Amino acid sequence: MAILLVPIGRIETEILEYLRDALGRTFAKDILIGKPVPEPEYAYNRKRKQYHSTAILKVISMQKEYRGYERILGIVDHDLYVPELNFVFGEAGTRAAIISLSRLRQEFYGLPCNKEIFYRRALTEAVHELGHTYGLGHCSNPGCVMYFSNTLMDTDRKGPGFCKSCREELKYRL
Repeated sequence: MAILLVPIGRIETEILEYLRDALGRTFAKDILIGKPVPEPEYAYNRKRKQYHSTAILKVISMQKEYRGYERILGIVDHDLYVPELNFVFGEAGTRAAIISLSRLRQEFYGLPCNKEIFYRRALTEAVHELGHTYGLGHCSNPGCVMYFSNTLMDTDRKGPGFCKSCREELKYRL
């Protein structure tokens, strides 16, 4: 079965195609790009000026047309949050996950655009959240993709690769 990438709102085709190809190599699965879905206005919190990731995750998890896919990864270009944290890079459920591209861009921090850094960060967060959908928890190895990213420095340090232990666990679960 395939993994479906769901663009939520306007997402650049180039990043979707990059993630499709890179995730296909990482998980040894077919990765398909679905039709874009509308902006998640239902999840917007005006006070925080952020989108509630759990609300979006719930909606994409319940879509009947996604039932034929092994996993679903929603991709948004808005800042996400859960109530107990200032922001999240992503969130995962049992078969679906969501990532935000917003804070992965250098421009978010007033820095010049760097596509290579942005793509690596996006892949790292996509692999991390999909890893959760396959039952992997957070890893204590700061070099493993399953290490919890509290900051962007954590994401940059760990990169998109699994440590030996998590790689073995993933093979078992795939």
